[in-house]
Amino acid sequence: MKHTRLTQSPLIKQPFYTLTAGGTALMLVFCIIAYPDEAFQASLQGLKVWWNMIFPALLPFLILSQMLMAYGFVHGLGVLLDPLMRALFRIPGAGGWAWAAGWTAGYPAGAEAVVALRKQELINRQEGERLLGLSHASSPVFMIAVVGVGFMEAANTGLSLAIFHWLSALVSMLLIRLLSSRKAKLPAGRASADAQQFRPLDKSQPNTSPSLLKRVLHTMEQAHRSDGRSLGKLLGEATASAVQTLMMIGGYMMIFSVLIQVMKLLMPDRIGSIVLNGLFEVNLGAFTIGTLSFSSPVFQAALVSAVLAWSGFSAHLQVHSLIKQTDLRYAAFLQSRLLHAVCAFGLTYLCWTPLQSLLLQWEGAMPTLAISETTYARPEAGTSLDRWISLMGTGEGWGQWPALLLFAGGLLALFIIGSVIAKLLSHYSR
Repeated sequence: MKHTRLTQSPLIKQPFYTLTAGGTALMLVFCIIAYPDEAFQASLQGLKVWWNMIFPALLPFLILSQMLMAYGFVHGLGVLLDPLMRALFRIPGAGGWAWAAGWTAGYPAGAEAVVALRKQELINRQEGERLLGLSHASSPVFMIAVVGVGFMEAANTGLSLAIFHWLSALVSMLLIRLLSSRKAKLPAGRASADAQQFRPLDKSQPNTSPSLLKRVLHTMEQAHRSDGRSLGKLLGEATASAVQTLMMIGGYMMIFSVLIQVMKLLMPDRIGSIVLNGLFEVNLGAFTIGTLSFSSPVFQAALVSAVLAWSGFSAHLQVHSLIKQTDLRYAAFLQSRLLHAVCAFGLTYLCWTPLQSLLLQWEGAMPTLAISETTYARPEAGTSLDRWISLMGTGEGWGQWPALLLFAGGLLALFIIGSVIAKLLSHYSR
């Protein structure tokens, strides 16, 4: 497979940035020395969550994503999804895999897939930045099982949060697409062979154009030949890359767990705890807001929805570490997070009550997940982070794989159906 060395995103080189980063690191070291027990426990808690929830949820997806790309599945899928992706977001069809992976496995699986697509020049920078914002979503298992059942004591609450999470992601990306001043096109003469394969067939030559199935199979075969790796080499490299990415994620989670705990010791009030946890770490932010008592449940749900969309600086740095290998810009990603959070808060606040009433009347809409009501029992008010770890670190991540695979397959099937409809509408409108 063709890989192009892209110009990496430039780091901020101003002296102010250097002094701020260095001062923050120095302050964190002093705080760890001043509070060694609290820092150790916070680091251990972050490690438990990473090992019990994040590692089993992301490892198979990261490995399979690279293998499917090497064998041409992503390229063939791009041919099928091209009409839908271009009509909605002006993104090549290959981006559909990153979209499905991000919405199924959660962040940063989507960013990993987007970076792989950009390295192979299947998408340009503008397309990659839009796709990065679209595919950056929380896992449905986390939203429904952990936040809904565990934190807020109702599976329909988790499902409502998931629905608003996805709807607001679509709305925010459509707004970015509409407000974009330039169309996302590859510069003339720069389009790669792979990217050209996702362009619609030339209607001026109907007799020589291959059928859709032949195009898909030809694209998959060409991508596999271009990659050229054997199964053993591919599996080894995919596993090593996935584990390296997960180690990076685990390191960020541990560091931010320590940072949040230290800052809570310095600012122990309730409002400060909500702001810190929500800004820095999505798991702690959802836990803090979801387990506190609010006079308005709708406002509480809207806050949780905004935190899930924002995803926390911990996830932001994970994405930044991945995209720095390419020319994708963090500023564009930050813009998409802010817009997603605003849309999520607004949609949830305005539509929460009607959707809850609808779900209560239609109990059959609830997904079947391997959820233990005892395991995910709501923690008592005022509990420590140990109770949060007992909710997050139950080791049930592997048990959710059948539901996750079913969800991913359903998403891809829905995308393909939407792509067929978009193609038919485009055909009859001409």
